[in-house]
Amino acid sequence: MEDLACTWTPEVIVEITKALAWPLVVLAIGFRFRSGILESVRGFFTKNAVSEVSATTSGISAKFVAAKQTSETRESIGSNSVSLPEHMTIEAIKEKHSSAATEFSEEIYEGISNHLRALELPREEEREILAREISLLQSAINFFDINKVIFRSQFNLFAIMAENNNFISKEGLQNHFIEIKNFVGEGLEGWDWVKYVAYPVSSGLLVDGNGGYTLSKLGRSYVTFMHKNPQLIDDLAKL
Repeated sequence: MEDLACTWTPEVIVEITKALAWPLVVLAIGFRFRSGILESVRGFFTKNAVSEVSATTSGISAKFVAAKQTSETRESIGSNSVSLPEHMTIEAIKEKHSSAATEFSEEIYEGISNHLRALELPREEEREILAREISLLQSAINFFDINKVIFRSQFNLFAIMAENNNFISKEGLQNHFIEIKNFVGEGLEGWDWVKYVAYPVSSGLLVDGNGGYTLSKLGRSYVTFMHKNPQLIDDLAKL
């Protein structure tokens, strides 16, 4: 019979020590700072709600949905790098282009320039095409900014409003919120209908008045854009 006895030679002991060194260090650090780690995790989950958790062979991945549509996020809507305020001088515009340029943006610039030269358009028509492209780009950037924080149920509300003269009464909105809160449960814990509608109003998607809320030009355009790109609707926060 094969001898299965283990000989504890110095070499074996050294190899075992090497194998256990880092796991033991990690455990020691974990016990030493466990209160701080737990506090950080608790703080993260206080500010964020888990909408989806999955385990794969590469580990556990989680997609988190912000539980608060913060004022900092609201202020970021519409403030993008392609915006050109009317008061900007040509020098300021050129400086902005120079500071924001990257290798990739320069490659795109060359492609656009070559395409325009090949079309041989009159100057006015070329300017019209470029202005139209920029307007579509800025619109899309605004819509993608909105998608970072908007809830699926809020978009559904906008879609319902779009089919009802772009309007919903405050009573109707409150009923919608109650239904959503009952459905998602803890996902909207601590929320009321005022907080629920705060982001859509402050971002300009909805206008308060006449006993209810009306979809603004931005709101109507956002709904149209999303209906043309339904895959983006499925990616919205599941609340």
